[in-house]
Amino acid sequence: METYLFTLWKTCRDGHYTIQHLADTVHLSPKQFKRYLKRWQDDGWLDYTSGQGRGHLSELVWLRHVERELARQLLERIDRESIDAVTEQLSWDWSPAQTGRFMRRLEQKFGYVQTASDALLIPRKRPFLTAHPLEAADIHSAHLVQNVFNRLFWIDEDGLLKGELAHHYAWQGNTLSLYLRKDVRFHDGSLMTSKDVTKSLRELIAFPAYAWSYRHIEQIKSNGPYRVDLILDQQRNSLLPKLATLHTSIHKEGIGTGPFQLTQQDDKKTVLQAFANFYGVRALLDRIEFIQMPDAYDPVYRTSLSESSATGTIATQSGFGLIFLNPRPGGAFESVEARHYIHRLIASVRPFITECNERGTPNVRGFLGEFSQEYVVPDGPPVTFDRPIRIKLTDFTENVTYWLCEMFDRQRIPYEFVPVGFKESITNLHAFADIDLAIHAEVFERNLTVAFHQFLTNEYSPPAKLYRQMPEMERRIQQYDDTPFEDWMPLHQSFERYVIDASYFIPLFDDTRLIPYPIELQNLVIDSFGYLDFSKLWIPTGPLT
Repeated sequence: METYLFTLWKTCRDGHYTIQHLADTVHLSPKQFKRYLKRWQDDGWLDYTSGQGRGHLSELVWLRHVERELARQLLERIDRESIDAVTEQLSWDWSPAQTGRFMRRLEQKFGYVQTASDALLIPRKRPFLTAHPLEAADIHSAHLVQNVFNRLFWIDEDGLLKGELAHHYAWQGNTLSLYLRKDVRFHDGSLMTSKDVTKSLRELIAFPAYAWSYRHIEQIKSNGPYRVDLILDQQRNSLLPKLATLHTSIHKEGIGTGPFQLTQQDDKKTVLQAFANFYGVRALLDRIEFIQMPDAYDPVYRTSLSESSATGTIATQSGFGLIFLNPRPGGAFESVEARHYIHRLIASVRPFITECNERGTPNVRGFLGEFSQEYVVPDGPPVTFDRPIRIKLTDFTENVTYWLCEMFDRQRIPYEFVPVGFKESITNLHAFADIDLAIHAEVFERNLTVAFHQFLTNEYSPPAKLYRQMPEMERRIQQYDDTPFEDWMPLHQSFERYVIDASYFIPLFDDTRLIPYPIELQNLVIDSFGYLDFSKLWIPTGPLT
């Protein structure tokens, strides 16, 4: 009821309105609206006089300042209730003055929860898209999944394959045998067996986004309680590093085995609780709460230790940004001359990327960090476009997109936006069917060699959506199947040079993530996605000295 009242007050000030107009304003039927209107009149919020007879207009008169009074009530609720109980009301269209008051009060309140448990509270601007390993294609979901699930293997920064849920493996001809850890429990308390792992892997190889990557697996079967056999068409060097990637995390009906278990996930809060029966070292934090907050809120992490506002900041590498030029038939970039021309224009404004991304630095090399080399921008004549360039517009990269389009405006290059929702841009495998240009931000896992391979082959990733229009792609990708993992980097470098020289992929910026954290938080270890490793954090029980 208060939501409708607030919307009406913001939209319709004192004046003459019909019931139909007022009802449409708050998206109610006239019959529903009349019931609310009577209650608001009885409570003294407003006076509405219905016009009697032809030519007499109905009149709305406000008797109380709705925003001021509802803001006072909300401030009182912030003081006495949990933050997630008021997040929905905080998202209303408040005036800047009221928003400032809420933010100052929230910064005092956020994280101050007097309980016996150690909790880390993290503000978020949007809910997680998913908590399922097979669907986690964005960095935020991947970070969540990493804390809830475990993989069979993992690969460290030096490229060494190490056991996680599998303690050992062995090739026997074209069969890869995986030997599982004993006494590993899922979050529902059940013991993990080879049947659970077999079922999880079968779901993986049948999942649309990964079916092509695992096309060489012909059969997966349980061979005893702690052994799983993967039968391939032949021994493939690429399989083991693939089994160390996030999407291969083992699950049972969506339940994991990781250091934290998911106990709440809705549009207000996502809660992780430490898993007491974790097979590894139990997390020292008891609880992590991701709480949905308005955009204006300070993104500092808080703890349940105190109301202290003292914070520090840790900077981590946060991937890179690039531009895809789609050579689709009949599109603006079907010709190499058009791609090269836009490539040169992008290179001319690339040094000024900080105008729209203050933590970005111009990337004049490529996508492989220290393994990339500075390249020469392709030359050629200017190109006139006889149709608008269709540009993907997604809220996650919209600032950079608008900045780039300022350059198009100066060059009198026609363009039009194709709005694509953030989730759709990731999960829709046909998202590039009628798009010419897209700005993409990518974050790699810790091991660059495996991460770049995933970037190229994961069907959720934009490159895989463009390959059908790019010559040589199928041949290049298939080279990885028969090349030892240790020798993938030359293949990566060859691919990188090809797509840059042909102006399919254009490097734009390298990004840095700043994580503001409370100073009482101890053992700040960075995980494989550049966030804090929650399983390593702890909060001292006494005052710091």
